[in-house]
Amino acid sequence: MTYLDASLIRYARLKIEPHSPLIGATVHGVDLSDVSEEELRADLRKALAEFQVLYFRKQTLSPEQHLAVARVFGDPEKAKAFFPRLEGYNAVEVLETAPNVPRYGVDQWHSDISFYHNPPTGTVLYSKKIPQLGADTVWASATRAFELLPEALKPYLATLEAVHSFEHSGWPAYFDQLENGRDRYAKARSEYLPVVHPVVRTHPVTGKKILYVNPNFTDRIKGLSRQASDALLTLLFGRFEKPEVQVRLRWELDTVAIWDNRSTVHYAVNDYVGERLLHRVTFGEDKAF
Repeated sequence: MTYLDASLIRYARLKIEPHSPLIGATVHGVDLSDVSEEELRADLRKALAEFQVLYFRKQTLSPEQHLAVARVFGDPEKAKAFFPRLEGYNAVEVLETAPNVPRYGVDQWHSDISFYHNPPTGTVLYSKKIPQLGADTVWASATRAFELLPEALKPYLATLEAVHSFEHSGWPAYFDQLENGRDRYAKARSEYLPVVHPVVRTHPVTGKKILYVNPNFTDRIKGLSRQASDALLTLLFGRFEKPEVQVRLRWELDTVAIWDNRSTVHYAVNDYVGERLLHRVTFGEDKAF
C-alpha cells in the first residue's frame, strides 16, 4: 500500500481524486448544498489541509449555502478585498468580467488579501458563468515551494520580514476605472496601510513551513536595499513557476474551488474573451497564524 492509498483511507465521507502527489484533488459524490453533518465537515477540513486545493463539480448553491460551506472552515466575515458585493450578502464578493464592468486582473501569483494584518485563511469560489475557452486558475503550493529552496538559504529567510501592500498590486488601476475612483483610492490608502509578515511562516494545522510572499502584494524585503530585495524576491517568486508545485483547474459551470490561502498562491489565467462571473467568499479566523 502506498502512502497515498493509506492517506485516502482516512476519509469516511469523501471520494477523493488527487491531481498530483503534492497539491490539488477533486472530491466526488458530495453535495455542498448541505454540509451540516459533522463527519462530512471534519473530512472536508482534513482534506483541505492535506491537499491544499479541493474541486467540486456540478454544484448548485444559493448564497446562503455558499456561506454555509465557508463556515465549515472559518468565519466568512473576516477579510474582504475591494470587489463589489452580492446584493443582500455583504460577505459574498462578485468577480465579473463583462462589458462596461471595471476589471481587476489577477494574472499574477498571489495569496488573497495578504495586505491585511490578519489575512483570510481560505477561499470558496463558485462559478456562475464561464467562457467557452480559457480562464483557468493555477495554484502553487507555497509549502512545497519552500521545501525546494536550497537548504543553506532557509535559515536566513526565516530571519526576514516582507512588506505587503495593496498599492503594489493592480488595485490602483482598478480604482481608476470607478466613479469617484480617486476618492475611493485615497480612502483605501488611509484604511489599509502596508503590513509586515514573516517571509517564512508555519502552518498552524500541518506544522509545515510556508514561503509567505507573492508578486501581487509583496513590495519588498524589510531591511534590505531595493536592489537586494528585488533580487531575492525574484528568486523566491520563481519557485512558484515550477510545474512540480502546481495544479491547474479548467473551470466548468457550477464548479466550486476551495483552497487554503495560507499554504498556496494562485494565478487567474487572463487568456479568454467573453464574460465570466464568479462568486467568492473568503473565510478566516481570529488569528491566521
